[in-house]
Amino acid sequence: MGIGQNGLLVSLPLLVAQGGFSLSTWAVIIAVGSVLFLPAAPFWGRISDQYGPKFVVLQALIGMAISFVLLLIATLGAQNSLNQWPWLALALMARVVYGLTVAGMVPANQHWAVLLAGEARRMQAITSISIGLSLGRLAGPLIASAVLIVSPYASLVLMLLLPLIATLVISLMPHREGQKDTSSSPVSQWLAPKAIWPYMGYGLAVCAAIALLQYNLTPILHTITEWSASKISQMMSYLLTLSGIATLTVQVLVVKKQRLSIDHMLGIGAISLVAGYSLLLLPTLGALIVAMLVISGACALLIPAYTSQAMQRLDNEPGKVSGYIAMAHTLGYGFASLLATLTLNYPPLPIITCVSLATMVLLGILNAAYKQ
Repeated sequence: MGIGQNGLLVSLPLLVAQGGFSLSTWAVIIAVGSVLFLPAAPFWGRISDQYGPKFVVLQALIGMAISFVLLLIATLGAQNSLNQWPWLALALMARVVYGLTVAGMVPANQHWAVLLAGEARRMQAITSISIGLSLGRLAGPLIASAVLIVSPYASLVLMLLLPLIATLVISLMPHREGQKDTSSSPVSQWLAPKAIWPYMGYGLAVCAAIALLQYNLTPILHTITEWSASKISQMMSYLLTLSGIATLTVQVLVVKKQRLSIDHMLGIGAISLVAGYSLLLLPTLGALIVAMLVISGACALLIPAYTSQAMQRLDNEPGKVSGYIAMAHTLGYGFASLLATLTLNYPPLPIITCVSLATMVLLGILNAAYKQ
């Protein structure tokens, strides 16, 4: 999943150059799949709790493979067609399949990891899935760059083969039974339990701040340097790679090895998040690099910590909780798109907004600690 996310982004310039869909059309196509994570992630989380995670993971992998098959056909068709509408419809259908199926991947895998590791090692289990995603996002651009030498469509072919291989592996693994629960009403099944609302708020604020910073990287670099567009683009790729390395380092060396308690992870992560975004107020390249590293490390501490704490509130429904946290993350990225349209025309405002979101997370965590 991680390889597919970043690998597709790296492939876009070549796919656009082939004369198929424009970059703005690709943005819409990709966004369709992301939006569908909102209803689908909690749904598959509940299915994982009731029937076990293996079925959900398998349908997500098969859905991913089908999605990339349809996307490949649509891309090839659009290249040689005067009428692109049928191929655009097929590409949109591919992303609908992706959004409705792959949304279950993270909730079910986190649920499965917790079942395998046991409740006492819930944090390590959740972090294992995050490490997998981080490795995929780091490897995705490298793998895509390597296979794109063969063909502009090679990364799409790779992304339909990888889930098929994973499907064969997963199908050989033992099934883990879920806990069928028929006690809740249909309405309550679709509403997030109040016990996890604060953690969903943390997830929304953290991801909104991350995405808003990503949208604002180009204006920040324009402000503090006199570089050309190509050099700024290259610097952005370096910054995102450094952020990925920082995230992975904290996940492996701190979270996975349980160097800190959950409360300490939340506290240190929230304080670091505020400090990192505050550093962005300094108009220097050095401050930007340090800020990106600090923010990445803070998120690596915060996300598994509040996810684990949310699961503790509903011990019998880890898949459901993970689904709602994933939904909150998606809402955060969507909220950032709205914030970007409102703030990017006013240079200091996006950073002030990020600092405000981080401060809200810190105040929420301090308030919860005080009540305990």
